[in-house]
Amino acid sequence: MNHALILSGGSGTRLWPLSRKSRPKHLIPFAGGPTLLEQTLTRLDELIAPERRYLITIPEQAPIVRDVARGKAIGIIIEPIGCNNLFPMALSTKLIASRDPNAVIVFLPADHTISRPDKLRKALKKAISVAETGYIVTMGIPTAYPEPNYGHLQKTEPLEGFGGDEFPAFHVRRFHEKPPMDVVLGYTSDESWFWNGGIFIYSAATMLELISELQPELHKLLESLDSAVSHVKPTMDSPVIDWSSSSVIDAAYRNLPMKLQTSIDFAIMEHADRVATIPVDMGWSDLGGFAALSELIEPDDDGNRVVPIDPGDIDNVIMQNSKSCAVFPGKRTIVCLDCEDLIVVDTPDAILVLPAESCRKVKDVVDRIRDRGLTNLE
Repeated sequence: MNHALILSGGSGTRLWPLSRKSRPKHLIPFAGGPTLLEQTLTRLDELIAPERRYLITIPEQAPIVRDVARGKAIGIIIEPIGCNNLFPMALSTKLIASRDPNAVIVFLPADHTISRPDKLRKALKKAISVAETGYIVTMGIPTAYPEPNYGHLQKTEPLEGFGGDEFPAFHVRRFHEKPPMDVVLGYTSDESWFWNGGIFIYSAATMLELISELQPELHKLLESLDSAVSHVKPTMDSPVIDWSSSSVIDAAYRNLPMKLQTSIDFAIMEHADRVATIPVDMGWSDLGGFAALSELIEPDDDGNRVVPIDPGDIDNVIMQNSKSCAVFPGKRTIVCLDCEDLIVVDTPDAILVLPAESCRKVKDVVDRIRDRGLTNLE
């Protein structure tokens, strides 16, 4: 049967100070609307039932995730600590396989926005049928501009038996995670290259076999946790799976070798040989920076955008002779006078002002905050 595994534990450092470890972008109700996690769950309604959905989160976010996902998922998996996505994906895949050996899993992030969800659902139905033949399938997103923060994939010939409709599948020649800008420029001008949207579809058996081939140390670790994992039996009434309550799984997280604290992209996708992609223009964005986030709001006649969390905060912004600015207001009054191409973010304990072109540097600020030990600002 089909299952969903939703990654909902990231911190969204490129959107600091709006996005924090305890309340990252997928848990923020921008302009009073549904959170990105809620939107992700809703997109699955016609495809995968709540009884076959699992979420992965971290302790700091668990209370909000539990509230959002109540009645919408059978498993809310709480990691003891964050360690990138390879190990939690592998462990959760093993859990799902213990309950359904024939499981096909749709693995997707909770912090992306998709403006054409019907296209995604149709493409996922096709991807599930491809995954049943032993491929890992990705959604290929048409490249709109050079972006070194995204994974890229190159499609080649059509996958035999999976063409002839709106969403044909193709073999993937190469998977390149976060290539440097000089390489990205070439990919963007080549129609065979696509962004990897972070959505992977695979059978549990295929993924576990790949892990045994490509990451034998991880495979050995999973085997040692088999008994602890197979005893977990969540229900809709009792969905919380707290891995810290298992001494052996908690120890595995806290003693995980650094080389396994990596992503699926680096550890599996760049090395797997049975990878397919389905190109789909579904209005995808990972909202990976303030420029992308501001595009959720239509600009005024001067190109300015105001993006509140609380709809009432929009009245706290005064724009005078300013153009192409994005303001994320809080409770204080913000005045932009003779400004152009600026981003202004106001939160109770931090204010960020930067040129729009410096969006990619915000993550570096968070690294400096961590180096200073200012954990209250993370």
